Amino acid sequence: MKSSESSFAPLSALQAHWLAELVRRREERDGRLKDAQVNAAARAAGGDLQARILRRAQMLGAREGWREALLRWGSRARVLFFIAAVLAFLAGCGAAAGALGDGSRPVNVVWAVGGLLGVHLISLVLWLLGLAQAGRGPGLSAGGLFGRLWLQLSALTDRSAVAADLLGALGGLLGRARVAAWGLGAVSHALWAALLAGATLGMLALFATRRYGFVWETTILPADVFVTFAAWLGALPGALGFPVPDAATVAASGQQAMQAEAGQRAWAGWLLGSLVLYGVLPRLVLAAGCAWQWRRACAALTLDLARPGYAALRQVLQPACEHLGVSDPAPVGLPATLPTGAHTMAVDGEAVLLGLELGAEQPWPPVCEGGWPAGMRDGGRIDSREQRRAALAALAGRPPQRLLVVVDARQTPDRGSLGLIAELAAHAGETRVWAPGGGQRAAQWALALSSAGLSADLLCAEPAAARVWLAGKHGASA
Repeated sequence: MKSSESSFAPLSALQAHWLAELVRRREERDGRLKDAQVNAAARAAGGDLQARILRRAQMLGAREGWREALLRWGSRARVLFFIAAVLAFLAGCGAAAGALGDGSRPVNVVWAVGGLLGVHLISLVLWLLGLAQAGRGPGLSAGGLFGRLWLQLSALTDRSAVAADLLGALGGLLGRARVAAWGLGAVSHALWAALLAGATLGMLALFATRRYGFVWETTILPADVFVTFAAWLGALPGALGFPVPDAATVAASGQQAMQAEAGQRAWAGWLLGSLVLYGVLPRLVLAAGCAWQWRRACAALTLDLARPGYAALRQVLQPACEHLGVSDPAPVGLPATLPTGAHTMAVDGEAVLLGLELGAEQPWPPVCEGGWPAGMRDGGRIDSREQRRAALAALAGRPPQRLLVVVDARQTPDRGSLGLIAELAAHAGETRVWAPGGGQRAAQWALALSSAGLSADLLCAEPAAARVWLAGKHGASA
């Protein structure tokens, strides 16, 4: 199983969580897959429950062909995005030609700028409103019109059952917060930027090859309205170097089509600057911002472990009896005095201090009045599977004469802890357990050790007794 898994390129965080969500949906609908070997491999790999679920999903997805279906879906979506961007660019060129005409009639500047920027601005307002509602509705309902159309076209290219499940799983995964809104928003803004860039370049090409007159027309509005409108819209383009018409040029264009060369250039610069600064640049900035937020959101994705499909895997992938990697039953008993072989193997006079599942706030080594014996070896703390393996390997390579295991008196002893103490004691000449703080829980530890068949002398009640014993002074009471 490991060799087949390693033959695949690693999935991204989004793909791995997406595949896990797909497996969950299929199993909740059709029943659990045959997964005994897969579950064993996921448990052996270690990690928390989510990491094991993700590994299990990758192995099942590779076996069932869902992994390849997911990767093919992503490839088709990227190709469709490229095609859509080209079509949007060409549509923008066509929109510019439609707004300017063939040059036989003067260009109505109000209709031209309204036609090229009006729908874009309405779409932008709708996207902002949708973003405010993101995370409250269906997972893929936000993100802009172009983004949703692209997603639907990607789904239409494959009508298989697996493809339908992929889209549903993606919606279920991204439905929380604004993850879907950022991804689809990046696509939508990028396509709008392509369309507006096409309109800008198309307009520039037409201005370079045809002569246009410019005019504005009205029946009921005074001329000052258009003078103010042109000045307000042209303020930013003018500040950045685009030619814009002055008040006299704007007023004259209301009487007849502007045919003077300077006036034509001013109106052409006003239209181009408006498209670039109020159309192309905002969409590019928003596309980049959404893409950045999308990457952050994907990196922070988590599975909803409360869902029934995931909750049912908890006992399978992380059984309650598993504790620090000790999955075998605890031994029936541990003799107080180990066999002669263990004593003869131990390094004479060697003493080791080792911590077992101590709280993060507890200092290590623990404070001991008078200090620990000189020459004592610090065995470190055991809080994870890897630390357990390392500690056992170190003790096996150099068995100490005396091993003092420090436990947290606030924790209730369980079978896993007792079993690990037995494993550790098998690599030492003599072993004692010390529970700093004592109290009622210390008595529980003493009772638990006795229930496991251990000598009552195994538990050191006081730090002074633990220090004296570790120093090799057996006459001290324990």
